[in-house]
Amino acid sequence: MIDIETLPISEVNEPVYRVILSRYPQIHLFERVSRPQDWDVLYAVESLTNPRLRDEVGDIRLVPPEDRVYGDGASWIMAAFTHPPVDGRGGRFNRDFGIYYCAADEGVAIAESSFHRARFLRESRIDKTTQEMRVIRAQLGPASLHDLRQLVGDAIYDPDDYGEAQQLGYALRDAKSYGVHYQSVRSEGECYGVMRPKVLGDAIHWRYLRYHYDQGSIVDVESLDGSGRSH
Repeated sequence: MIDIETLPISEVNEPVYRVILSRYPQIHLFERVSRPQDWDVLYAVESLTNPRLRDEVGDIRLVPPEDRVYGDGASWIMAAFTHPPVDGRGGRFNRDFGIYYCAADEGVAIAESSFHRARFLRESRIDKTTQEMRVIRAQLGPASLHDLRQLVGDAIYDPDDYGEAQQLGYALRDAKSYGVHYQSVRSEGECYGVMRPKVLGDAIHWRYLRYHYDQGSIVDVESLDGSGRSH
Protein backbone atom coordinates (compact mmCIF):
# COMPACT_ATOMS: atom_id res chain seq x y z
CA MET A 1 0.00 0.00 0.00
CA ILE A 2 1.32 3.43 -0.93
CA ASP A 3 2.06 5.72 2.03
CA ILE A 4 0.12 8.87 1.15
CA GLU A 5 2.41 10.93 3.38
CA THR A 6 5.24 10.30 0.89
CA LEU A 7 3.33 11.54 -2.16
CA PRO A 8 4.43 14.83 -3.73
CA ILE A 9 1.93 17.63 -4.31
CA SER A 10 0.97 19.03 -7.70
CA GLU A 11 -0.30 22.63 -7.83
CA VAL A 12 -3.01 22.91 -10.46
CA ASN A 13 -4.86 25.93 -11.84
CA GLU A 14 -6.22 25.43 -15.35
CA PRO A 15 -9.29 24.63 -17.46
CA VAL A 16 -10.23 20.95 -17.59
CA TYR A 17 -12.51 18.82 -19.76
CA ARG A 18 -14.87 15.97 -18.90
CA VAL A 19 -17.04 13.93 -21.28
CA ILE A 20 -20.41 12.53 -20.18
CA LEU A 21 -23.46 11.07 -21.89
CA SER A 22 -25.59 13.90 -23.27
CA ARG A 23 -28.75 12.36 -21.84
CA TYR A 24 -27.61 13.20 -18.32
CA PRO A 25 -29.71 16.24 -17.43
CA GLN A 26 -28.54 19.41 -15.79
CA ILE A 27 -29.76 19.38 -12.18
CA HIS A 28 -31.25 22.85 -12.05
CA LEU A 29 -31.77 22.77 -8.30
CA PHE A 30 -28.03 23.32 -7.80
CA GLU A 31 -28.19 26.33 -10.11
CA ARG A 32 -31.02 27.93 -8.15
CA VAL A 33 -29.27 27.92 -4.78
CA SER A 34 -26.78 30.69 -4.07
CA ARG A 35 -26.38 30.11 -0.34
CA PRO A 36 -25.60 26.61 1.03
CA GLN A 37 -27.99 27.13 3.94
CA ASP A 38 -30.86 27.40 1.44
CA TRP A 39 -30.25 23.95 -0.03
CA ASP A 40 -32.13 21.75 2.43
CA VAL A 41 -35.20 23.99 2.42
CA LEU A 42 -35.42 24.20 -1.36
CA TYR A 43 -34.80 20.47 -1.75
CA ALA A 44 -37.55 19.64 0.75
CA VAL A 45 -40.05 21.90 -1.02
CA GLU A 46 -39.17 20.73 -4.54
CA SER A 47 -39.22 17.03 -3.65
CA LEU A 48 -42.87 17.30 -2.58
CA THR A 49 -43.92 17.90 -6.18
CA ASN A 50 -41.07 16.24 -8.09
CA PRO A 51 -40.72 12.53 -7.26
CA ARG A 52 -37.78 12.17 -9.69
CA LEU A 53 -35.74 14.78 -7.88
CA ARG A 54 -33.93 12.34 -5.59
CA ASP A 55 -32.71 10.31 -8.58
CA GLU A 56 -31.62 13.45 -10.43
CA VAL A 57 -29.81 15.03 -7.50
CA GLY A 58 -28.24 11.77 -6.31
CA ASP A 59 -27.00 11.20 -2.79
CA ILE A 60 -26.08 14.65 -1.48
CA ARG A 61 -24.90 13.02 1.76
CA LEU A 62 -21.78 11.84 -0.09
CA VAL A 63 -20.56 15.45 -0.19
CA PRO A 64 -19.84 17.23 3.12
CA PRO A 65 -21.69 20.56 3.34
CA GLU A 66 -18.44 22.53 3.40
CA ASP A 67 -17.39 21.03 0.04
CA ARG A 68 -20.62 21.58 -1.90
CA VAL A 69 -20.86 24.13 -4.71
CA TYR A 70 -23.95 25.97 -5.92
CA GLY A 71 -24.84 28.54 -8.56
CA ASP A 72 -24.12 28.72 -12.29
CA GLY A 73 -22.71 25.47 -13.64
CA ALA A 74 -22.73 23.74 -10.26
CA SER A 75 -24.90 20.85 -11.42
CA TRP A 76 -22.27 19.63 -13.89
CA ILE A 77 -19.79 19.48 -11.01
CA MET A 78 -21.96 18.13 -8.22
CA ALA A 79 -23.47 15.30 -10.30
CA ALA A 80 -20.09 13.56 -10.44
CA PHE A 81 -19.94 13.44 -6.65
CA THR A 82 -23.57 12.59 -5.83
CA HIS A 83 -23.78 9.71 -8.35
CA PRO A 84 -21.11 7.09 -7.55
CA PRO A 85 -20.36 4.35 -10.10
CA VAL A 86 -23.26 1.98 -10.59
CA ASP A 87 -21.33 -1.04 -11.89
CA GLY A 88 -19.45 -3.43 -9.65
CA ARG A 89 -16.07 -2.38 -11.01
CA GLY A 90 -16.21 1.26 -9.95
CA GLY A 91 -13.81 3.94 -11.15
CA ARG A 92 -10.04 3.74 -10.95
CA PHE A 93 -9.85 5.47 -7.57
CA ASN A 94 -13.42 5.08 -6.32
CA ARG A 95 -16.21 2.59 -5.88
CA ASP A 96 -19.03 3.86 -3.66
CA PHE A 97 -18.24 7.57 -3.71
CA GLY A 98 -17.98 10.04 -6.57
CA ILE A 99 -14.92 11.53 -8.26
CA TYR A 100 -14.80 14.20 -10.97
CA TYR A 101 -12.48 12.66 -13.59
CA CYS A 102 -11.16 15.17 -16.11
CA ALA A 103 -8.13 16.22 -18.15
CA ALA A 104 -6.53 19.51 -19.19
CA ASP A 105 -6.34 18.18 -22.78
CA GLU A 106 -9.76 17.60 -24.31
CA GLY A 107 -8.29 14.84 -26.47
CA VAL A 108 -7.23 12.89 -23.38
CA ALA A 109 -10.71 13.28 -21.86
CA ILE A 110 -12.22 11.95 -25.10
CA ALA A 111 -9.82 8.99 -25.18
CA GLU A 112 -10.64 8.09 -21.59
CA SER A 113 -14.40 8.27 -22.07
CA SER A 114 -14.21 6.43 -25.41
CA PHE A 115 -12.51 3.50 -23.72
CA HIS A 116 -15.09 3.31 -20.95
CA ARG A 117 -18.09 3.68 -23.28
CA ALA A 118 -16.72 0.96 -25.56
CA ARG A 119 -16.18 -1.40 -22.64
CA PHE A 120 -19.71 -0.79 -21.35
CA LEU A 121 -21.21 -1.44 -24.79
CA ARG A 122 -19.11 -4.61 -25.27
CA GLU A 123 -20.21 -5.93 -21.91
CA SER A 124 -23.80 -5.08 -22.86
CA ARG A 125 -23.34 -7.26 -25.98
CA ILE A 126 -24.18 -4.43 -28.35
CA ASP A 127 -22.66 -4.80 -31.83
CA LYS A 128 -23.11 -1.36 -33.33
CA THR A 129 -24.58 1.96 -32.18
CA THR A 130 -23.99 5.68 -31.81
CA GLN A 131 -24.06 7.66 -28.59
CA GLU A 132 -24.21 11.41 -28.15
CA MET A 133 -21.83 12.82 -25.58
CA ARG A 134 -21.43 16.20 -23.91
CA VAL A 135 -18.10 17.89 -23.19
CA ILE A 136 -18.03 19.89 -19.96
CA ARG A 137 -15.34 22.52 -19.46
CA ALA A 138 -14.59 23.73 -15.93
CA GLN A 139 -11.88 25.53 -14.01
CA LEU A 140 -9.82 23.37 -11.68
CA GLY A 141 -7.91 25.22 -8.99
CA PRO A 142 -6.01 26.74 -7.56
CA ALA A 143 -5.77 23.28 -5.98
CA SER A 144 -3.12 21.08 -4.39
CA LEU A 145 -3.51 17.51 -5.62
CA HIS A 146 -1.56 14.38 -4.70
CA ASP A 147 0.82 13.66 -7.58
CA LEU A 148 0.91 10.03 -8.75
CA ARG A 149 2.67 10.56 -12.07
CA GLN A 150 6.00 9.21 -10.80
CA LEU A 151 4.36 5.89 -9.88
CA VAL A 152 3.76 4.66 -13.44
CA GLY A 153 4.34 0.91 -13.36
CA ASP A 154 2.80 0.54 -9.92
CA ALA A 155 -0.31 -1.61 -9.48
CA ILE A 156 -2.45 1.52 -9.25
CA TYR A 157 -1.95 1.86 -13.02
CA ASP A 158 -3.16 -1.65 -13.85
CA PRO A 159 -5.32 -1.22 -16.98
CA ASP A 160 -8.07 -3.54 -15.77
CA ASP A 161 -7.75 -4.23 -12.03
CA TYR A 162 -8.61 -1.15 -9.95
CA GLY A 163 -8.20 -2.81 -6.56
CA GLU A 164 -4.92 -1.17 -5.52
CA ALA A 165 -5.90 2.21 -6.93
CA GLN A 166 -9.23 2.12 -5.10
CA GLN A 167 -7.48 1.34 -1.81
CA LEU A 168 -5.35 4.43 -2.38
CA GLY A 169 -8.45 6.42 -3.28
CA TYR A 170 -10.15 5.53 -0.01
CA ALA A 171 -7.04 6.46 1.97
CA LEU A 172 -6.83 9.82 0.21
CA ARG A 173 -10.52 10.52 0.67
CA ASP A 174 -10.25 9.74 4.40
CA ALA A 175 -7.32 12.16 4.56
CA LYS A 176 -9.53 14.83 2.92
CA SER A 177 -7.34 15.00 -0.19
CA TYR A 178 -8.53 17.33 -2.94
CA GLY A 179 -7.67 14.66 -5.48
CA VAL A 180 -5.00 13.09 -7.64
CA HIS A 181 -2.90 14.07 -10.65
CA TYR A 182 -1.97 10.97 -12.64
CA GLN A 183 -0.96 9.62 -16.04
CA SER A 184 -3.73 8.51 -18.36
CA VAL A 185 -3.80 4.76 -18.95
CA ARG A 186 -5.77 5.17 -22.18
CA SER A 187 -3.84 7.94 -23.92
CA GLU A 188 -0.57 9.86 -23.95
CA GLY A 189 -1.41 12.54 -21.42
CA GLU A 190 -2.44 13.30 -17.87
CA CYS A 191 -5.67 13.19 -15.91
CA TYR A 192 -7.11 14.54 -12.69
CA GLY A 193 -9.39 12.79 -10.23
CA VAL A 194 -10.96 15.53 -8.12
CA MET A 195 -12.33 14.35 -4.77
CA ARG A 196 -13.77 17.60 -3.39
CA PRO A 197 -16.00 19.79 -5.59
CA LYS A 198 -15.02 23.06 -3.92
CA VAL A 199 -11.86 23.33 -6.09
CA LEU A 200 -13.94 23.24 -9.29
CA GLY A 201 -15.89 26.14 -10.77
CA ASP A 202 -17.17 27.87 -13.91
CA ALA A 203 -18.48 24.62 -15.43
CA ILE A 204 -20.17 25.04 -18.81
CA HIS A 205 -21.44 22.87 -21.63
CA TRP A 206 -18.60 23.05 -24.17
CA ARG A 207 -19.83 21.03 -27.15
CA TYR A 208 -21.51 17.82 -28.28
CA LEU A 209 -19.81 14.74 -29.70
CA ARG A 210 -21.17 11.62 -31.32
CA TYR A 211 -19.34 8.36 -30.62
CA HIS A 212 -19.62 5.73 -33.34
CA TYR A 213 -19.27 2.24 -31.86
CA ASP A 214 -18.75 -0.87 -33.95
CA GLN A 215 -17.82 -4.40 -32.89
CA GLY A 216 -16.18 -3.57 -29.59
CA SER A 217 -14.55 -0.18 -30.25
CA ILE A 218 -15.30 3.50 -30.73
CA VAL A 219 -14.29 3.79 -34.37
CA ASP A 220 -15.05 7.48 -34.89
CA VAL A 221 -15.67 10.59 -32.80
CA GLU A 222 -17.85 13.14 -34.59
CA SER A 223 -18.02 16.75 -33.49
CA LEU A 224 -21.50 18.26 -33.32
CA ASP A 225 -22.67 21.82 -32.88
CA GLY A 226 -25.33 22.87 -30.40
CA SER A 227 -28.21 21.98 -32.72
CA GLY A 228 -27.02 18.43 -33.22
CA ARG A 229 -25.84 18.86 -36.84
CA SER A 230 -22.50 17.29 -37.68
CA HIS A 231 -19.66 19.45 -38.90
